[in-house]
Amino acid sequence: CFMLLNTGGDAVPSKHGLLTTIGYQLGPEEKVTYALEGSVACAGRVVQWLRDNLGIISSSKDVETLAGKVEDTGGLTLVPAFSGLFAPHWRDDARAVAVGMTLFTSKEHMCRAALESTAFQAVDIMEAMKQDTGLRLRDMRVDGGMTVNSLLMQMQADILGMSVLRSKLAEATALGAALAVGLSVGFYEKKVVKDIIEKAGGYEVFPSSTTSAARRKMMQRWKDAVERSFDLAKFDPKRPDQAKPAVLKKPRFVK
Repeated sequence: CFMLLNTGGDAVPSKHGLLTTIGYQLGPEEKVTYALEGSVACAGRVVQWLRDNLGIISSSKDVETLAGKVEDTGGLTLVPAFSGLFAPHWRDDARAVAVGMTLFTSKEHMCRAALESTAFQAVDIMEAMKQDTGLRLRDMRVDGGMTVNSLLMQMQADILGMSVLRSKLAEATALGAALAVGLSVGFYEKKVVKDIIEKAGGYEVFPSSTTSAARRKMMQRWKDAVERSFDLAKFDPKRPDQAKPAVLKKPRFVK
C-alpha cells in the first residue's frame, strides 16, 4: 500500500519519515513534478493472513461481511507489523500485536480490527504529509484491490475526518501510468488523455461521519498499540520458523 502527495516543482525533504520522490515528468522537455511518498508494509496481506494462516475467512471478500456484523472492534486493536513497520515509523524491531482482547473477542472483531489497521496506517502517513507540507488536505483519493471494500472506505473516511474518493475504475493507477508513458513519448495528446480520464468514471464519495473527539480517541488507542509493537523482534538464526527482521534504513531524500 502506497500513498503519494503531489508537491509540484518542489522536492520537499521529509522530516517526518516519508520518502521524497519523483512523481512524474511528462516528456524530456517538461518540468519534473515531485511527491512525498509513504508505504505500508502490510495492508492487503493482513486479509490474506486471516484467510491463509488463521482460517477465519474462506475468501478475501468475506472480511467485509464479518466485520460488518459488529459495530466496533470490541476494544481490540491490531498492529500488523509482521515484518516491521514502514512509513512513518521505520521500525524493523516491531512485530504484530493484538491489544485489548477479551473472552468476548470474536472473529468478527478480528476482521474489523484488521480493516481498521489499514485505515490507521494511512492516517499516520497522512499526518506526516500534513506536517511536512503545512497543507490542509481536503480529501483522499484511492484505488486498488482493497478499495472495493466499502466498509473499509467508510472506516477510512471516519478515522481521517475527511472524505475518501474511490475511483470507479479499480485500477486507476495502472491507467495513469499508461497515460503518463503515452504523454511522455508523444503517443497521446493532452486532449485525448483528458477524454480518457473523463470516460473512466469519476469517483464515489465516502464522507466522514465522526466527531473530532471520537477520532482523537481512536487515534490514541492506535498509537498506544503501535508503541507496544516496538522492540519485539529477537531473531534466532537457529530457528527456521522465525522471520528474519526486515532491514529498514532511514529514507534517503532527493536533494
